Amino acid sequence: MTNHRLKLTLALASALLAGHSAAQEEDKKSTSESVAQASLPDGFEVLDKHVEAVGGYEKNKKFKSIRMSGTFKMPAMNVEGTIEVNNKAPSSAVIKVDLGAMGSVEQGTNGIVAWARQPGQPMQIIEGPDAEQLKNQSQFYASVEPRKTYTEAETVSIVDHDGTKCYKLNLVTSWGEHQVGLYSVETGLLRKMSVRADAESDVYTNETAFSDYKEIEGIKHARTLKLKNNGFEQEMTFDTVELNPEFEKGLFDPPGSF
Repeated sequence: MTNHRLKLTLALASALLAGHSAAQEEDKKSTSESVAQASLPDGFEVLDKHVEAVGGYEKNKKFKSIRMSGTFKMPAMNVEGTIEVNNKAPSSAVIKVDLGAMGSVEQGTNGIVAWARQPGQPMQIIEGPDAEQLKNQSQFYASVEPRKTYTEAETVSIVDHDGTKCYKLNLVTSWGEHQVGLYSVETGLLRKMSVRADAESDVYTNETAFSDYKEIEGIKHARTLKLKNNGFEQEMTFDTVELNPEFEKGLFDPPGSF
């Protein structure tokens, strides 16, 4: 797990798949907290507003799969390429990043087995916490089933993020991950998701900003994601979103398993 390309794909999985439903502490110079906690809405009410903002539970449940494709950048390393994300209910996903002459990186899960493939190396089965994280965050309906996804949701303040007033929520997932989510007070849309190193930590293992929401068939998706993970800054812009696409047989299974 030391290869930086594999760490890259793990970071992408964490951000992109959680985002379909997301490192340091939120910049205190640009974030101001206010409002007494007693006057804030319940955390699950904020999550319910997000569900409605992205189209509502019933509309989202009409769709069983999604394909998103676009561009990928790592500005500090002057790296650019293309990215494709495929996700299928209930919990199958594949992410592919094509970096041109550097080759392509893939990571996926069929909901049972998690795997990764890198240039010049054999396919690798991912095990342990990384595998469980990927499988949990590949749950297709996670973002519109907040009471299944989260065991705790506490609204702790209102903050300013990128010029937008947001409710700040402390969240605990059903698989034990501690997150901090920022949801627009006005629209209900998720604007940022950070994952804590542990329950009490002010250090985040990764954080993802979501913007440029666009609607397709009544469903809204963020088209631009900016990710910070272990010193890497990455930006993904999706120009194509397909709902209920046809996937080739075996796409989500480990390569070579057929």
